[in-house]
Amino acid sequence: MIRGITLRGAIALNVITMIGIGPLITIPLVLQKLHGPLALAGWIAGALVALCDGLVWAELGSQYPGAGGTYAYLRDVFGAQRWGRLLAFVYNWQYVLSVSLVVASGYIGFAQYAAYLYPPIAANPNLLHLTAVSIGLISIAFVYRRITAVANLGGVLAILAVGTLAIVGIAGFWHASSGPGFGYSISNNATFGWAFAVGLGQALYITLYDYGGYAQVATVGEEVIEPRRTLPRSIVVSVAIVFAFYLFLQIGVLTGIDWQTLFDAHGDPTPASQFVGSTVVQHAWGYAAAVVVTLLVLLTAFASLYGNLVGAARVPFAAARDNAFLPAFARLHPRGQFPHISLLGIGAISIAACFFTLDQVIAALIAASIVGGSIAQIAALFVLRARRERA
Repeated sequence: MIRGITLRGAIALNVITMIGIGPLITIPLVLQKLHGPLALAGWIAGALVALCDGLVWAELGSQYPGAGGTYAYLRDVFGAQRWGRLLAFVYNWQYVLSVSLVVASGYIGFAQYAAYLYPPIAANPNLLHLTAVSIGLISIAFVYRRITAVANLGGVLAILAVGTLAIVGIAGFWHASSGPGFGYSISNNATFGWAFAVGLGQALYITLYDYGGYAQVATVGEEVIEPRRTLPRSIVVSVAIVFAFYLFLQIGVLTGIDWQTLFDAHGDPTPASQFVGSTVVQHAWGYAAAVVVTLLVLLTAFASLYGNLVGAARVPFAAARDNAFLPAFARLHPRGQFPHISLLGIGAISIAACFFTLDQVIAALIAASIVGGSIAQIAALFVLRARRERA
């Protein structure tokens, strides 16, 4: 495989995977759990957890800078001929499912947000599914290329993604709401007791989904230039960049509109709340500007799908190369030298998952990724450190 990803490309790959349509459709969900300015605690907690887990990825990635990410770490730490082979085998099968659900959630979120431009999408499930499947096919086509071309486009998409969040945040500050907004007193919403802790836990579940992708570059370690230096730096920098923009975005939303208007009398998010980014811009600059920003949001969603697919294809490829997965997934494209069968396989499962609802997909993928990957990977790091101490 070709080593064509620099530090800048690695950061871009992580950033575009993290920043998708997620924060722009989950902000109302975070506000539902932590009212008003307390929502900031959810984003801060999510960043801290992401950084902690990212440091696990960084240490393991610098030690084992190959393709496959967690699959390779479990295999090499626990032994390719012993427990490592079994753990890596089990992880890979759940990864194929969970990462396909991650990508599918992006397809569904894209289709739902597109309803701002064409409302019939929201009212017609068949049209929603068609939109999700269509963007899925387009994203696969864009990733079906040599890694150097993929990385170059990734840099452009990363600038677009952070720029979109910045525009929405600026719009919020541009025309402050006359309602409670950001200045709404924390004491009027909740106390820092049990209720706050429960709300924070529920919000953290959501924000972790939005921070997902901070170590995407670790899955393509075999294609990274100077991976032992690039991987750790790119992960830490990516989390810091995205955290700053998420915080700016949330404060901008709280400043630009009355957040309570996002919910009905029962406290449930209204249908219009999923377009919160476009709503903020429309409130500040009018409908025409909101349409332009909606297009940018959709391009940002596409960028995240792009980043996810790039890394997703490398994990089953690495397993198949070790004879621990379907042999066809080990094939490289004859000219582009990228795992094209693996890419098409992940893409096909993701498109099939588009026929479920977004909340069903998110719940399934979070459970699968934590139980099947994160816990085992953290255990692998402790084993690795214990061996170093004995040595």
